[in-house]
Amino acid sequence: MKVLVLVNGAPYGTATPAEAFRTISGLAGMDVDTTCVLVEDGVYVALKDQNPETIDMQNLAKAYEMLKDFNARVYILKESMEERGIKEDELIPHDGIIDRAKLREMILEKHCIISFVSGG
Repeated sequence: MKVLVLVNGAPYGTATPAEAFRTISGLAGMDVDTTCVLVEDGVYVALKDQNPETIDMQNLAKAYEMLKDFNARVYILKESMEERGIKEDELIPHDGIIDRAKLREMILEKHCIISFVSGG
């Protein structure tokens, strides 16, 4: 089975990106072919040098960086980065930056799509 997890929420303020991390690590830990794409405000999850301890939170960037240990892949949507003025050298190690066309391809090749959407 091939699973794609889309994460669109900022790392702090909701539980959405943390719950996505738990899902991704759980699936990948069970040898499910798992890919994550950070889209919209989800790209903020991949910013290195976060300091969430000041708001008494765990560092989600470090958590997402550990997903490689479970053989999960993490990609970042280029258009979302550009819209937010984020440069590649500001990001944690990842498996690549993809554009919307590549995201569409990935969606078509997966068996299951799980979308973690913040807000309403």
